[in-house]
Amino acid sequence: MADYLNLGAQLPGGFEWIILLIIVAILLLFGPQKLPELARGLGRAWGELRRGKMEVERQIRQEFSDEERKDSGSRLRDAVRELGVDPSGMRESEYKLQIARRIDLAPDDTVVAVARILGSSEPGATPSRLRELIIKSLGV
Repeated sequence: MADYLNLGAQLPGGFEWIILLIIVAILLLFGPQKLPELARGLGRAWGELRRGKMEVERQIRQEFSDEERKDSGSRLRDAVRELGVDPSGMRESEYKLQIARRIDLAPDDTVVAVARILGSSEPGATPSRLRELIIKSLGV
C-alpha cells in the first residue's frame, strides 16, 4: 500500500496532464522543425500586444492630463473672476500672477471662495492660512 501511494505521489496531476497533452498536440501538428519558428512568431505577437497595450495606456494618461490642465485653467479663471479681475485675454501664468497679487488684499470671504475654487482649502483653516495655501498651490 505504501508503494502504491508513493507511486501515486510521483504521477502528474490533472493540470500537468493537460499541459503535457497540449505539448504533444503541438509537436504532432507542427513537428519539431517548425517549433522554433512557431515560438518566434508567438514571441513577436506577444511583443506587439505589449507595445499596443503600452501605447493605449500612454494615450489614456495623456488624455487625463490634458483634461486636468483644462480643468486647472478654468479654475484659475474662475478664481481671478472672484477676485474682481476680468480674465479675458490672459494666459494661465497671468491668472496665477493676478491671484498672487490680489489675494493678500482680498476680504476673508473672498479668500475662502478662492480657496474653495482652487481646491486649496484645509478644514478649520484661518483666512491667513488659506492665503498661504493658495499661494503654495499656485507655485509662484
